Amino acid sequence: MPFPNEFEKVVQNANDRQWIDSHCHFDFDNFNSDRADHWLLLKRLGCVGLVIPGVVSGTWPSLIEFCRDKPWGYALGLHPYFLDQHKDSDLSLLEITCHAQLFESTEKNKLVAIGEFGLDFMLPEVGYAQQIELCRQQFLIADKLMLPVILHIRKAYDEVAAMIRRLGFSQGGVVHGFSGSYQQGMALVGLGFKLGVGGAMSHPRANKLRGTIARLPLSCLVLETDAPDMKPAFWQGPDNSPLSLLVLAQMVASLHHCSLDKVLT
Repeated sequence: MPFPNEFEKVVQNANDRQWIDSHCHFDFDNFNSDRADHWLLLKRLGCVGLVIPGVVSGTWPSLIEFCRDKPWGYALGLHPYFLDQHKDSDLSLLEITCHAQLFESTEKNKLVAIGEFGLDFMLPEVGYAQQIELCRQQFLIADKLMLPVILHIRKAYDEVAAMIRRLGFSQGGVVHGFSGSYQQGMALVGLGFKLGVGGAMSHPRANKLRGTIARLPLSCLVLETDAPDMKPAFWQGPDNSPLSLLVLAQMVASLHHCSLDKVLT
């Protein structure tokens, strides 16, 4: 398993701390070859849980079973990137499935949110109307079930914030992979959301994002990796890992001029 040069030092600094990766896809096939050993290493280095979002209806049953008897929370949603895979019946299936899971959830098998879903205006404009309606309906389902949401947003922070206000959605949640401005971030925080930060801030050209993260209150940030995707600049090998969160935590601590204790809490 590839480690950056900084990893050993950061692990020593993070000794005895407990942490959670708030957004990763540990169910993806990329982890099939060494998932069990990978999880053992994560636990040894302080990881006490993962949040694993669903993206298409076809994976929901396997994701629920995948998380059974593990300290892994899961979310179910319809991701805007996979519009061509979503069926007309998926929204009603989402509500039915989530409602059932709320009654079946236990400490070790827990539905934690609706998601990930949202608006991705970096995708072709022809799908915007479908994206918007799919996003709106998932907010309504989450509100009805009193669940928070995990949001995927690209080039549409103002639009999503406006939708939240129009709908009066008040369950909050996490904005995954936040890369907006300070003003956009604070607007979402004011609507009850945490901002997920991860590998994007590590890249050499991400000066603006690092500046924004430094200005945002530490209390509104949550750490995530999106593993196996969103590989940080420092990470070696083809796939990202939840282990990179330890280095990302040190980066946030440096940006906020605070101790690692204040970030890994």
